[in-house]
Amino acid sequence: MSLTVGGLLDELNKNRFLLAAILLAAVVALLSAYYVLPLADGIIFGVFFFFVTRPIKIFLDRYTKYSPYIATFCILLPLIAIIAYGVVSVLGEAEWVFQHSGELGDMIIGTIEGLGLPFDVNAGLDTGLKGLYDYTITFLKSLPIGRTFSGIISLAMNALVSLFVCFYLLKDGGSFTAIVREVVPARHKPALDMFLTEADRILSGIFTGTFYTALYIAVGALVLFVIFGIPYKALLTAFVFIAAMVPILSGMMVFIPVAIYLYMFRSPIIGLLFLGLAVVFIYLPPDYVIRPYIINRASNLHPLLIILAFIGGGVAGGLSGFFAAPMAIGLATALYRTYKKTKGNDEDIH
Repeated sequence: MSLTVGGLLDELNKNRFLLAAILLAAVVALLSAYYVLPLADGIIFGVFFFFVTRPIKIFLDRYTKYSPYIATFCILLPLIAIIAYGVVSVLGEAEWVFQHSGELGDMIIGTIEGLGLPFDVNAGLDTGLKGLYDYTITFLKSLPIGRTFSGIISLAMNALVSLFVCFYLLKDGGSFTAIVREVVPARHKPALDMFLTEADRILSGIFTGTFYTALYIAVGALVLFVIFGIPYKALLTAFVFIAAMVPILSGMMVFIPVAIYLYMFRSPIIGLLFLGLAVVFIYLPPDYVIRPYIINRASNLHPLLIILAFIGGGVAGGLSGFFAAPMAIGLATALYRTYKKTKGNDEDIH
């Protein structure tokens, strides 16, 4: 036993610099993960944006060396437009409410009087407004202002990080892959190349399939909104596009409230007609034909696996989980397929 311990100590002494380097690398990796973790959402969305914009970059490579900048701008411009339109719409509605507060009050009183309820309208309205005011003040006082402000800053930082990740993957993605290949021993490089190719194919199929399906749903929704004269078409279309990233749910989270609005304020027939057209032409084709076809053709993943990954990831990890879970499933599948191929090659050799 003493010889074994002595031999072990000798080996440790001989490789002390290697052990120190491994320990240092582990510490650096842990610290990096700790500090980068708050920006994980931005990194995940950056990878998603990369796969979506890469076809644009590849197409533009034939014409200009600024293709990564243009492709990134294709993501940046819609984001700025949606945010700006949303802010302007909210401010415009708030201004209208303040300017027509008297008319709104008279309309509410007239509606209540028309119901024939047995109580004084003004007294009831005063009591209700006072209760609403007290509740609003209490709610505002209970808000964690510091946490809310830090959350807004974190959201802005993650949005910025996603654009940087997208841009540098477009610009230097090949260099990152070359660095990884240099670190890996020569005997494992064929397996690494196999894994990278498989992972790229699977993730590209998942993300591009999701994006183009959502784009189809958003365009179809915009056409319906125009036909039925729905207000705030651009904002609702943006909401539909975001909701359509999730399989099964798609744009129904927007279509159902709009159908209820049409049912109540236009007519029941118009509301039901809108919902029927949305289901037949926008809801069913993407989730049951377009999305599975695109993703299966590119990645050979079963649609049920994709649906469970999207929904389970969203439940567990929020908005970024919708993309992190399919990414994890894709990488695990690529690793398994690489293992099967390398194992099969080894058996053929022997």
